[in-house]
Amino acid sequence: MTQIPVPSKLIREYPRRGPMQQYRFAESTAFLCFRCGASKKAKLQIIYKDNWSLRLCNGCYGYLLSIHEVKAGTSADDERAEALATVLLSSVTNDQRRQAEKLIRRSHEQATHLSEKTLRFIATSNCVAESLSKKTDLDWSAATIGYCKAVEYEIIDRIIAPVRDAVHPSKLADDKRDRDFGRIARHCDGSAPAPELGTFAHFLQTAINSKSRRESSHLLNSFFRVIQQWPRSNWILEPAGLCEALHTLTSDFRNRAAHIDELSEADYNKCKDLVTGPNGILWQLTLISEPHR
Repeated sequence: MTQIPVPSKLIREYPRRGPMQQYRFAESTAFLCFRCGASKKAKLQIIYKDNWSLRLCNGCYGYLLSIHEVKAGTSADDERAEALATVLLSSVTNDQRRQAEKLIRRSHEQATHLSEKTLRFIATSNCVAESLSKKTDLDWSAATIGYCKAVEYEIIDRIIAPVRDAVHPSKLADDKRDRDFGRIARHCDGSAPAPELGTFAHFLQTAINSKSRRESSHLLNSFFRVIQQWPRSNWILEPAGLCEALHTLTSDFRNRAAHIDELSEADYNKCKDLVTGPNGILWQLTLISEPHR
């Protein structure tokens, strides 16, 4: 057993949960939670990465444990990303988020064109990132996933929603059975929720590479009719355009954040730059399309 700086008699050592482990002592001991900075006093001590200078309060332990359980799960990447995003949104107060949204609007003129959900994810990620930058050894996955979800919601609003309005549900029977188009086709006829980022990325790649299917697929034909109305829509279909950007976003950041690997501050900053940098995905989307609201 790891040598423990015993504050009093050790009563119980609990099984390790991810990077954390609990120890119960006979007497309460005062400590500062290294994550939130709160002063606590308890018999139960929660230690992060076997470092007794990194103690956690119960609230922070619960938050970090919920992230670990999502990442260690066996669900599909899209499902884990959604669960991680839910954890992220619960991690800041409404006042914190609203202040962060104001800063985003001041920093980026284009932010006024983003949906409320998109802004909410970016603002929450920024709040979490600000607290993480003051700590050591913490995982940046939750903060990173917020930027991925921001792109997902903007694509739903700007591309998928107009396509949904352009299709005739009665003509989607074949598309709903198609392994490449099925999920989006079912969303368009109202029988499935909006597709996740990975689903749309796969659809877009198939749309670009399967020119012969444009005539046979009502969904694909409707997709091309919609984007042809946008003067700057070439970026959607260019090999180095939206498809490549989404591949990088999902493979380098979203999928890694949804798995057990820990993301660093450098990973977060790269993801943030991909999404909201000078040529970020979100700003490209605001240039080529109108929001569907």
